[in-house]
Amino acid sequence: MLQESLRPAVQMANITKRFPGVLANDNVSLTVYEGTLHAVIGENGAGKSTLMNILFGRYQPDSGRIRVRERDVTITNPAAAIQLGMGMVSQHTTMIPALSLLENVLLGQEPCALGVLRRQAARQRLAEISNEFGIALDWEMSASRASIAALQKAEIVKALYRDASILILDEPTSALSPMESEALFSLLRALAQSGRTILFITHKLRDVVRHGDRVTVMRGGRSLLERPVRQVTEEELLTYIMGGRAAVPMSGDMDAAAPPEPILDPWKKETERPPLVADVPLTASERPHYAPVTVPFAAPVSDAPPLPLLEAIGLSVAGDRHAVTVQDITLRLAPGEIVGVAGVERSGQKELAEALVGLRAPHAGSTLLDGHDVTSLPVRERLRLGLAYMPADSRREGLILDFTLAENLLLGRHRDPRFGGGRLLDWPSIEALADRTLLAHRVKAADSRVPARSLSGGNQQKVLLARGLAGPPRVLVAMQPTRGLDAHATRMVYDALRERCRNGMAVLLFSLDLDEILEAATRVVVMFQGRLVGDFPRSQARVDEIGRLMVTGDGGAAR
Repeated sequence: MLQESLRPAVQMANITKRFPGVLANDNVSLTVYEGTLHAVIGENGAGKSTLMNILFGRYQPDSGRIRVRERDVTITNPAAAIQLGMGMVSQHTTMIPALSLLENVLLGQEPCALGVLRRQAARQRLAEISNEFGIALDWEMSASRASIAALQKAEIVKALYRDASILILDEPTSALSPMESEALFSLLRALAQSGRTILFITHKLRDVVRHGDRVTVMRGGRSLLERPVRQVTEEELLTYIMGGRAAVPMSGDMDAAAPPEPILDPWKKETERPPLVADVPLTASERPHYAPVTVPFAAPVSDAPPLPLLEAIGLSVAGDRHAVTVQDITLRLAPGEIVGVAGVERSGQKELAEALVGLRAPHAGSTLLDGHDVTSLPVRERLRLGLAYMPADSRREGLILDFTLAENLLLGRHRDPRFGGGRLLDWPSIEALADRTLLAHRVKAADSRVPARSLSGGNQQKVLLARGLAGPPRVLVAMQPTRGLDAHATRMVYDALRERCRNGMAVLLFSLDLDEILEAATRVVVMFQGRLVGDFPRSQARVDEIGRLMVTGDGGAAR
C-alpha cells in the first residue's frame, strides 16, 4: 500500500481543456505516486477520459503543467508519452481484428535485422513479460477471435513491451465478468509491486475500495477529492460523485429506495402501434390479455401465466466460424419481465441475441413475437413490429460516430411518416425530438447536432439506450446496457427499464456482470457453452449456484 516516502510518478497541475461548447477540464490537479493503483472516478462526462487523454498526448491542454517523475514535460502526442514510459489501455480495444495478437503487439515496434522481422526475438521478449506476470495468451490467435479479457491483457503486454512504467487504463473492467475482473486486478497489483504505476478510470466503486491505493473524484470537469482509499468509504465516494444528491441503494430493494424518476419517451406516438402483422390483424378475442406485473420480483396477480411476447423455440445458431454456438435453446419472455441472461464470455449470448433480433440467421428453430413467426423477417421489420436491440459496443456496433446525435437516434426509423417517410426528411422536427430525447435521458451534450464521437463513452451509451427505448418497443434485447455508466446513471437505466416493464414491455438483458443481472432482473437464466443450464425466479437466484453454472455448467438441468 501507499507509503509516504514514495515519490510522484505523475503530477498534473491546473489542467484546463475546452471543446466547442464544453469545458471538459476546469483547473484539474492530480498526483499519482510510484508503485500504486490510483483510481479516477466520477459521473459520465466528468472529464476523466479527457484528463487521461491529455496525459497520454492525445489532447493538448489549454493551460496547466504536467510533470513526470518530478520533471516538467510537454506531451505533444502519444509517441512522446510512450518515450516517457507511459502506456494506455483504452476502454475500446485498439487491436486490429485481422492481425494476430503478436502482430498487434509488435506493430510500430518491430524488431528487425537487415530489413527482416526477427519474429523469434519478439516471441522471446513476449514470453519473458508473460512469464514474469503470469499472462497466458495464444499470440498467434487473431484479435477478432480473442475475448475481451485476452485483448486487455494483450494491450497491457503491448505497453510493457515498449517499457511502460506508467499504465493508464480506461474502464478496464466494464466488459469483464467478476472472475475476469479479479484476475485483471491481480495482474495490476503484481505490476504495481514490480514498481510500475497504475492509473485507472472506473465507475465500479467496489473495485476502488477493494483494489485501489489512492482515489481522485471528479465532477463537472473539476477534481473534488484526492486521498488514500483507506480513508474513505464507498458511500462517501458516491456522495462526492453525485454532488450531494441522495445516494440511491443498489441492493435491488425498491422499498428502500426513493420512487424512480421516470424517463419520459418523446418518441411515443399518440396513436396505438399498428397491428403486429398488418395483413393478419388480431381480433379483440384473439389479442392476448396480460396480467399486471409489479416490478421488481413480484409474481403476476392472475393465476394464468401471461402469454409470451418473445419466444425462442429450439433455436440453434452458428458462430462467426460457422460452428454451432447456440444449441437448441427454448426461452420465453412474458410482458413485464426483465429476464437476465448470465454467462461468461463466449457462452453464446451474443449469437443468441443477434439471432433473436435478425442480425444472424438461425441454424435451426424459430423466433416468435407476440405469437407470430418472425424468423425470416429482417431487422427493420422486427423493429417496426416492436423488437428493439441495444448492442454491447456503442462505438463499433451501436453508433455511427461521425453522424450527429439526431442522425444516430433516427437510425432504423427514417421511414417514419412523422419525419417525411424516408424521402425528404423533416430535420427541424427530427432535431427537436432528438433534443427532447437527450434531455429526457440526461445526455450531456450541447445539442443533437454534435457528432456522437464528441461524447464520453458513458454518454454514448445513454444515446444507445435512448434509441433502444424509443417508441417504446414491445421487447428490448439489451447487451450490457450499463457498460461504462456511473452509479447514478446505472440506477436511472434500471428504473427506466422497470418503468417500461410496468407498462407491459419485456426486456431480455444479456450481461457478463452477475451483479447487474441480480440488480435488474425479475428472472435469471444461465448460459454455458451455448445451452441454457439454469432458470431461476429472482427470489430463488443464489450467487454461488449461478456462478458455478456460469463457469462449469454443473448444477442440474435447466429448471
